[in-house]
Amino acid sequence: AVVSTQSTGCPKNYKLDIDSKKITFSGNNEQGTKEYVLDLDLYGEVNKEKYKMLASDRSIQLCLTRVEEGEYWPRLLETKIKCHFLKTDFNKWKDEDETDDEDESANWESMMNNMNIGGTELGSEDEVADSDDDDLPDLEDDKDIEKLE
Repeated sequence: AVVSTQSTGCPKNYKLDIDSKKITFSGNNEQGTKEYVLDLDLYGEVNKEKYKMLASDRSIQLCLTRVEEGEYWPRLLETKIKCHFLKTDFNKWKDEDETDDEDESANWESMMNNMNIGGTELGSEDEVADSDDDDLPDLEDDKDIEKLE
């Protein structure tokens, strides 16, 4: 699967076309003063009927299914030219040699559930403890460090 995120401060009115080898996006910002246009010629073919999309106020995420399984694409786009607006999201990176056979659609659904898409707010009793909230151990005295030297 190919995952693509367009971070535009996502406009409310936009047009997104997915073809077998191309993604086209266009839209205006909320004020209507700036137009966004994006044409991506993909390295390989994707199944334009089988894709998942998640649109929020900040971005549009696409999960595209490749037509042919097999070797990983050496890059996302057909061209080798570096595009300043494309960045790798290493949180979603998967190496070829990883043997994780987890279902891609299950990962996608899990990601959407974690993003709290339903709009429900967590109450104070439902809040999850954050690992940053743990107490830190006291620092050692400088005297003990000097003894070691």
